[in-house]
Amino acid sequence: MWAKIMLLMLVMSSAVGATDLLFDKIKTVNITNNLGANIELNVHCKSKDNDLGQQLLPYKGFWYFKFHPNFWATTLFYCSMNWEQISHSFDIYVDARDNLKCDVCQWSIQATGPCRLNGTSQKYDICFPWNS
Repeated sequence: MWAKIMLLMLVMSSAVGATDLLFDKIKTVNITNNLGANIELNVHCKSKDNDLGQQLLPYKGFWYFKFHPNFWATTLFYCSMNWEQISHSFDIYVDARDNLKCDVCQWSIQATGPCRLNGTSQKYDICFPWNS
């Protein structure tokens, strides 16, 4: 009887260890201002639990943040982005979209919308429309 319980505990601890490896990975989001010369980008990113504050990025300037995606694979970070008299928002990290695509999610912010670095082409050719 005890041997079965010990075996079950060993199997469960192995499964928990594998789950930790899958969900404990640190992710990085890197945001670069590619709006054009002399245009500053004001970025304010948040999740449900974290407010990362406002960042002011000069042209070609970048800012990044790191985090651990949650166990339930529902991690979401969204950012408001403002420049000149223009204001938009975008979900900069969506677990279902980004988790398997990038450990370092690199974004180029352009007037037409954010574009993510394509690991295959090494170009910012995965582009999305603004949320608003």
